[in-house]
Formats: sequence, C-alpha cells, structure tokens
Amino acid sequence: MKQTVEQWIRDCRLLSPGAKVLTAVSGGPDSMALLHFLKEMEPAWNLTVMAAHVHHGLREETADRDEQFVKEWCEEQNIPFFCTRVSVEEKIAAEGGGVQEQARILRYEYLADLMKEQSVSVLAAGHHADDQLETMLMKQSAGRALLGDISVKAKRAFAGGVLIRPLLGVTKEEIYEYCRLYHVPFQEDESNQSDKYTRNRIRQRVLPALKEEEPFVHRHFQRFADWMEEERSYVESLAEEEWTRRIISRDEHSVTISIKGMEALPLPLQRRGIPLILKYLYTYNTLELSVVHIEQFLALLHGNQPSAVLDWPGSLVVRRNYDQVTFAHHVVQEENQPDPVRLHVPGTVFYGGYVVEAAYDPPEKVKHNEDLLILEKEEISLPLHIRPRREGDRLSPIGMTGSKKLNRILIDAKIPLRQRPFQPVVTDAEGTVLWLPFVKKSSYHLRSGYSTRQRPVFLMCRPMSG
Repeated sequence: MKQTVEQWIRDCRLLSPGAKVLTAVSGGPDSMALLHFLKEMEPAWNLTVMAAHVHHGLREETADRDEQFVKEWCEEQNIPFFCTRVSVEEKIAAEGGGVQEQARILRYEYLADLMKEQSVSVLAAGHHADDQLETMLMKQSAGRALLGDISVKAKRAFAGGVLIRPLLGVTKEEIYEYCRLYHVPFQEDESNQSDKYTRNRIRQRVLPALKEEEPFVHRHFQRFADWMEEERSYVESLAEEEWTRRIISRDEHSVTISIKGMEALPLPLQRRGIPLILKYLYTYNTLELSVVHIEQFLALLHGNQPSAVLDWPGSLVVRRNYDQVTFAHHVVQEENQPDPVRLHVPGTVFYGGYVVEAAYDPPEKVKHNEDLLILEKEEISLPLHIRPRREGDRLSPIGMTGSKKLNRILIDAKIPLRQRPFQPVVTDAEGTVLWLPFVKKSSYHLRSGYSTRQRPVFLMCRPMSG
C-alpha cells in the first residue's frame, strides 16, 4: 500500500515539500492509516503533520472512547492534536436534513476554521477506493451523476487551501493489511455495520459481488471517473460559452435566458448549461439535480405551453414566460422577519425559533461550539441586541484578520437563501456584530480561557424545539 499511495500522491500532485498537513481523524482504520503514513513520510517530505477529531455527539459512550483513543495515540506519536464537540441533533432540529449530511457540514466547518486558525494549507481525508466505488454507485443509482460530480475528487479547493485524499488508490482491505503490518491501532464505528444508510447497504451487498467478478473493479471505476471528468469539463466549457450568449439578464437571485437561442443548441449543450446557472445562483454549486429535473427543463423548453413553472430543490424556481425562461431563488419576504429584541445580562429572550440566554455564570457543560459565546464585559457595550441582518453588516471572524460581510459569511456557511432573513445577529449596544449563532463567532469570543476577574458574559443559543 505504501508504494501505491506514494505514487498516487505524485501522480495527482497532492503534496509539496514543506507543507503543513491537517489530517481529519475519526479513529477508524482509514484515517489512522493515513495519519500513520503521513507521519512516517514527515521527515523525508519535510511535512508538518497535525490531527483533528470531531465528536458529533451521536454515540456518547463510544464517541468519547474514540476521541480519547485518538488523543492518546497522537500524544504518543508527538502529533499536534485538536478536537471539538458539536451537536448534530441540535443542527437537525434547527435546519432539518439527515444525520450524515449535517454531521459532515459541522465537521468540515470546524476543519475549515481550524485550518485558517493554524495557517494550514492542506487538509487530508482518509477516503479510499471502496468509498469511491460506493459514491459513484450511489450517484448513478439516484441519477445524480449527470450534473453533479460523478466521483470523489483526489484534490479540490477548500478553506483557502486544498482538500486531498491520498488513499483513493487503495482498497479497504489494503488499509487493513497496512494497519496489521505496521501495528497501527484503530477503532471500529459500529454504525458502519448498520443497514440504515444507503452507503452501508451498497458496501455490504453490492461491492462484494463486483469484486468477486473483477478484483480490480476499483481501478476501472477510477479510470472511468477521470475520463468522464475531463470530457465533461470540455463539454461544459462549450456550453458555458453558448449559454452566456443567450442570457438576457441576471442578478444575485435570478437568471433569464432566451428560449429561441437555447433551441438552436445541440441537445448535449442544452443539458450541460444547467451547471452554469447553478454556479451563478449558488456560489459553491452545492445543488445537485437528478435526471428527472433535466427532463423537466427540456420539456418546459420545448413544450407548447407559453407559461409553466417548475419547483426545484434549494428553493429554485424555473419559470417559462413565452420566449424566456427564468431561474430564480424563491426569496422569503423580509416583512416576515422577527422584530429586534434587547438582551440584558442576565436575561433570556426569544427570537424567531431560538432561545438566547445571557449570564455571568458559565453553563454546567461548556461545549465551546457554535451554541456558546464568551465575551469579556469590558470589551463590549451593554445591553446586547438580537436582530435580523442589515445591509452593510460586517463581522470580524475569530482567528482571522479584518472583517467579512455577513452575507458572504452566510454564503460560505451554505445557509439557504430562504433561511438568511431569520438568522439571528447578536450585537452590542453600539451595533458591533458579535455573533451569528450556529454560524460564526467574532474575534470578541474568549477562546483561550477566562477568569472571574474578567467578569465574562456567557451567551447561549438553542432552538426552541431543543
């Protein structure tokens, strides 16, 4: 495995000498093998290897064990270790969504913040060839491989740096063999054995049959993914050029195109122009459409009805009006926003779907995640206020220099457009933005501990349903 991974890193140009590498480590065999491999390569490649672990609050007893296991192993190997605890259940209560989806969002938010805080340019994840097979099969089965990424990328931009996957060229069995050979300890996540999740069912039922037919099926799938990515990029570049010529108008919330202009294009370019619209309307192109949506769009484009409307995921509305088609966000009316409220210390207020509490005494369990803010009383002006976002609002994020517009922070955090009007904004009496609960803390947050002499103010936010 070692030689295969080294070659994969060279072929994909994943690492440069002297890089600082933060490794996402769950404690399982994949991430532990990756961390061990990078640590072994640290002297030869002049790397600085670090580890980060996220406790999702889902499997309290075994998750505590995993966190302690990774921490102790990193201490033994002299690897800088960072960890945090998040609440997936609270995020689901506030926003909806699935467990795996929201756990992934929280995990990558923490890793992105940590990379910026520690000036790290490379995040390494332990995805392997079997993960790639599972992902490709899941996307093909659901019809999501036509517009979204067909596979997991070996390298992509992330948090001002790159996210790399050095193990994509090796299978799970090779990883187990590596752990046995080099005596790398690991923990098994019992949820991986459950058939509750689609990925697990494919792993347990489909992959064994494919590997029995063709032992190197993972290599063939990877080669297919590479070829398809190159060919898709070429066709999409042609589609972007042609679609851009047919755009009648566009702004932050909508794009309008000419139907007659679209009908003149070859069918493949009609299909492949949709990612261009998604790129305009969704900064990170996170909206994934299925084959059903593509066929709906083509039917609307070539149909005889002069007026028609499609409701798509992500609050995207596709509307035909005679010889034009408009892609637009469904924007929530701002008059439905909660009214601003004043928060005294100590005190408790209700804002929208949240409960916000301010106190001079710390809560019983200080989690240090996005539902808690700690402020030094002398650095702020009381009373505090909670209100909707306003034009021009800016926040100085924790661990960063300068400030960012709140709108950009919400976009970076992938907060859906329809939810942004209801996002609480916590300010002091002078209007300084201190906190976007569950999204981003300001530099006013006391990270490195506090003392009673400082008379800190503790702000706690939770969904009303919690």
